[in-house]
Amino acid sequence: MANNALEFIAKYKFIYLLAALLLFLLIHPLFEHLVFARILLQILDSAVLVTAIYAVSQNRKLLIFGILLLLPAMIGSWSLYVIEIPALELMARSFSALFFAFAATVMMLNVFSEEEVTVDTISGAICVYLMMGLTWAFIYSVIEFLAPGSFTINKVPLSLGGDRYYEIPLFLYYSFVTLTTLGYGDITPLTPPARAFSYVEAIIGQIFVAVLIARLVGLHIARSTSKDSDRSIG
Repeated sequence: MANNALEFIAKYKFIYLLAALLLFLLIHPLFEHLVFARILLQILDSAVLVTAIYAVSQNRKLLIFGILLLLPAMIGSWSLYVIEIPALELMARSFSALFFAFAATVMMLNVFSEEEVTVDTISGAICVYLMMGLTWAFIYSVIEFLAPGSFTINKVPLSLGGDRYYEIPLFLYYSFVTLTTLGYGDITPLTPPARAFSYVEAIIGQIFVAVLIARLVGLHIARSTSKDSDRSIG
């Protein structure tokens, strides 16, 4: 029974990650301004990281590399609740960006290597898209950390906002607005690095969706053709 449960979990690992990502993205904006909720949001953030590392754990070397990226991100994030050191904050943001980029890349390769379209495959593709948004959100936060004033919100520099904690939710919002090319215009990149990463994200987001749809449709057609061939032979 234990083996069956483990097989079931392994079979639908992307679904669990998708659920954690959606929960994180939906709950985070609702409670970001409540000081007492920060710990709960940090726990949810850590749950997303742990679920993501499980999703890429099929290869031992990839798992070890992922853990090496995961640990500095989690240690830096949790340490900030004890002592506020700029170096720890930069470490947490940088390694979070690296980890999400790594996990998204590994999952994308897994999704595109599948030969059959399943619920877990589609969930994995959605996870890749969402983790691309998270990756860029942390990249933007690193840019703003290293060069305050790289972004403005309603023409006011983000660096004047005071509490750096609120930067991450703003960059999550900006990242997904950019990834989906909505472009509301309330947050504006000012410096060359900020602008460069912004348009690169928009380009990659569109390319990913186009390639993904082509791949999934191709797999579906190939599967249907194979079934038709088997029936005609039978």
